[in-house]
Amino acid sequence: MAEVELKLDASTKAPEAGAAADRPVDRDQDFTLEHYREILAALKERHLTLSFKDASELGRDILKLDRFVLMRHDVEFSLTSALRMARLDHEADVRSTFFLLLSSDYNIFEPEGAAIVQEILDLGHDVGLHYDMTAYEQAGTDAAEIARQQIALLESYWSTRVYAMSSHMPMRSGKTLRLSGVVDVYDPLYIDEIKYVSDSTQKWREGVVTSLLEEHDRIHLLTHEYYWSEGGHDFDVLLLQEARRKYCELAGRAEANIRRFKQGLKLRAVRDAEFRRRLGRCEG
Repeated sequence: MAEVELKLDASTKAPEAGAAADRPVDRDQDFTLEHYREILAALKERHLTLSFKDASELGRDILKLDRFVLMRHDVEFSLTSALRMARLDHEADVRSTFFLLLSSDYNIFEPEGAAIVQEILDLGHDVGLHYDMTAYEQAGTDAAEIARQQIALLESYWSTRVYAMSSHMPMRSGKTLRLSGVVDVYDPLYIDEIKYVSDSTQKWREGVVTSLLEEHDRIHLLTHEYYWSEGGHDFDVLLLQEARRKYCELAGRAEANIRRFKQGLKLRAVRDAEFRRRLGRCEG
């Protein structure tokens, strides 16, 4: 089988795996996993950490808590990176909500993807729906009904409960959904009455979250799995690395299928006869 190579040009090629990270002096630009560990430790030192499961159960009573950080991960591209974040949160005794996007190029229903989601749940975290309003509208569907069905699918497939939902790129669509019994993370309670902080495109709008802990007692922290790495690389590099990993995985599956199909052709007559016997259609 001819090999097809997905190339990274010199401007986007990252150092080899395991290379020591040269951490930026400016912590606003530091997206190493070591810095993420430090962030978790700082959050735990002064604030209570909560998931959106906790937020759902507390409702507006959450404002009665003195200091807290709502931990939210929107999983955009990489389940493996999301699992890495889930493990780091668990090591820090932090429970978070991981919002899963059913229209992404990862597949939570493949065996490997399903196992990752299960491990995230087993680590004590919960999962939410990360929905794409633009995709719903382009399909001409009833967005609220499709969201309900997707939530029901998540709940039944993993025997869990979905407590919250988050819109994918809400500034693009300009719309969010409200479903009864499911927290909308963009409800004014979580955006206006609680300080909203995001690492979107590796640019903290008002500085890294740890610089805001003295000023803000109540924080809603959004992070994205593919911005954080051992080497602290730029997101464009990390996205291309993820594309290469997925290509290699898909190419391996294709090669395995080719081998299986060729073997099946050689044994077709034998297997056809075995199949007919199983159906009770023996001939002769």
